[in-house]
Formats: sequence, structure tokens, C-alpha cells
Amino acid sequence: MAAAHLLGAKSRINWLQGGHGLDLIVTGLALVLPPLVVLAPLGMTPLLVITALAALLPAAGNLAPTLRRFVTIAALLGVLGIWGAASVLWSAIPEHSFVEGVRFLGESASGLCLLVAASGIASGTRARRAHALAAGLVVALALLAIERFGGTPVMHWWHGTPESQFETLAHYDRGVTALVLLMAPVAVGAAPVWRRALLLAAIVAAAAMMQSASALMAALVTLIVYAIGRLTPRLTAATMMAGMVAIGVAIPLATPSYDSVVTLHTKAPWIKYSGIHRLLIWRFAADRVAERPLIGWGMDASRAIPGGKSDFNDMLPALHYPAGAEALPLHPHDAALQLQLELGIPGLAFGLWIVCFVVYRVGWRAELSAHERAAALALCSGAVVVALLSFGIWQTWWQSTLWLVVSLYMANARQEGEANRKARAGHQAR
Repeated sequence: MAAAHLLGAKSRINWLQGGHGLDLIVTGLALVLPPLVVLAPLGMTPLLVITALAALLPAAGNLAPTLRRFVTIAALLGVLGIWGAASVLWSAIPEHSFVEGVRFLGESASGLCLLVAASGIASGTRARRAHALAAGLVVALALLAIERFGGTPVMHWWHGTPESQFETLAHYDRGVTALVLLMAPVAVGAAPVWRRALLLAAIVAAAAMMQSASALMAALVTLIVYAIGRLTPRLTAATMMAGMVAIGVAIPLATPSYDSVVTLHTKAPWIKYSGIHRLLIWRFAADRVAERPLIGWGMDASRAIPGGKSDFNDMLPALHYPAGAEALPLHPHDAALQLQLELGIPGLAFGLWIVCFVVYRVGWRAELSAHERAAALALCSGAVVVALLSFGIWQTWWQSTLWLVVSLYMANARQEGEANRKARAGHQAR
């Protein structure tokens, strides 16, 4: 009896380590991620940790050799996290900055584990993952359509609020943004072209339907970069890298003054109030960058910078903003500016290095088909657009979403590079 149990346990372990368990985990992730990120985007961090831990056993055999491909990005993320944790020495909120630095390191480790596992998954089961992702997206898009045209009934039920209470569609900005990022995993999936095209069109329509300006812009940029990247991938990658560096260096200097923003608000009333507020926030943050350019105010310390809780209506009487407008609510809504504001010149340099290294690998080093390379560049561009316009760079749900989406891209791609490497090795052996 004991021998039978032992053999059964051994067979289950062999089944997991044979790749079946990892395929099941990633397929489940593809199915669960889209509806979950729409309903509860803050659940992305637990989802990342649980999925990464679950993937460790089936991926254990290939973890060490595959990890060598990610040593550089792991080192860069580690340096950025350590610098952030070290900002405890000068931060405006030292304890919080230290915790955020440690958390960033832990989340990066989880993301790398899942990414390494996904990059080693067997390509023979791609169709199953593509079907699961399509099913999850259909559910997510249906939820958004119900909310948009049905008076947000799901949100009222989810939060337990009465139907008479107004619920804004802005609650779904996070979810819509995540669906836009999933355009790349959809594009490289093993599904008929017509189905992939239909899903991509539906995601773009959802971004427009839900009135998320940054998500719609990211979707359009994703499509444009894919088209250009398909023709000239290296030029596209080089342009993206140069653009990121230029934005990172120039944004504190190029942000318009308060008077210019007020004048713009008067002469161009069609610009959304949120856009005007964003420009004012950037101006305030740029002024604070000038006060501590070398080391910044501390990791995730934007929420505690002096003057950040001031109201622009009090600071600028001619503004006539229709609601309260804090000078710096939690973060600057721009990743490059936030890195400079909180971690100074080293933080900006590390952050740009990470982004440029990823784009460089995609554009030059990674062995991808033309279609997969263009989709990867499009994913990078969409993520950069959102990072420069919307969420805080350290928000756990946002970082977790990026790791999960990139892992799904790796799992859905054909991995022609691995096949090419094996073919060349066999040819050289002959």
C-alpha cells in the first residue's frame, strides 16, 4: 500500500514536471485574468504571487538554465529596488519608502519566476491557451458592455450600493487598460486570424466605449507601432528608446507654466478638466524635482511632498476648476517624472535603463518572428503610453498586471527562437 502511494505521488510529480501542470496553470491564468482585472483590478497582485508560486514546481527543472536569459533585467530591477529602499535615509516618509523598496523587490522576484516559467512552456499547447484567453476576454468585454449600457448594475451589486447612487465609468479605467495590454498576447495566440482580429477590434471599441482616454490612446499607439514595427522593427525600437530618454530628460523643463495652463484652459475649453489638472500636477512636480534633483524625495513619497495637498483653485484664482484639484494627489501620473521626483537622477537612469534594455532585447536580440517582434514592440509602446499618462509607477496592481500580461505573451508566442536555436545546434553537431 505504501509503495502504491509512493508510486502515485511520484507519477503526479512527473506529470507536473513534464509540463502538464505548468500548462494548466498558465491556461487558467489566461481564462481568469481578463474578467478579474475588470471586476477587481487590485486582485492582480495576489494573482501574480499565487500563479508564480504554483508555477515553481512544474518549472523547477528548467528554471535555472532559463533564468540565465533574464539575469540582466533581474539585476537592473534589483538595483532600482535597492536604491528605492535606500531612500529611507532621506525620504519624506522613510518607513513607507523602505517598505515600498522591499515590496518592489519581492514583486519583481515573483514576476521573474512566472516569466521564466512561461518562457519555457511547451508550444504544442498554444491553442488551448489562446482559447482560454479568448473566453476570458469575451466575459470581460460582456461585463463592460453591461456596465456601459445597463447603468453599472454589476458595480452596484459588487459594492453593495443602491441603484440611485451614481457610479462613474472611471472605476473601470484599470480594467480597460489591462485589456488593451492583452492585445499583444491575443495577436500572437494560436487562433484563426479572423478571431484574433475580432477580439482586437472589440478591445479597441471597449476602450472608446468606456471613455478611458489613456486606454484608447494606448490601444491606437499599439496598433500603429505594430504596423510600423512589422516593417522596420529595429528603427521602431531605436525610436522608442530615444523617445523615452528624451521624455525623461525634457519633461521637467518642457511642462508649461501655471499661467500657460490657465490660458490654455480658457482658450481651449474642449480639453477635459482631467487633462488640465494633469498639466498642473506635472508643473508642481517639476518644480519639486528642481528642489531635490540628485536624490529626490524618497520612493513613493509623492503623497507626502510639502504643498501637495494644496488646491489649485486657491493657488490659481483664475483657474475656475469645477471641483477640488490637489497639487499632487498620491503620484504625478507620469512614470518618468515620478522617478525623478522620488529617486532623483539615479532613479530616472535606472528606470530608463530597464525600459531601454527591454526594447533593445525585443528589437535586436530576441529570436522572434516578424509578427511576434512587432507585437512585442507594440506591447512595450502601449505600456509606456499608460505609464506616462495614468497610474503610479509603484502601484502593485499595475506592476503585477505588466508581469502577468508579459508572461501570457511569452506563453502564447510560438517560441520560434527556441526552435531555431535547437535547429542550429543540431546542424552544427552534424
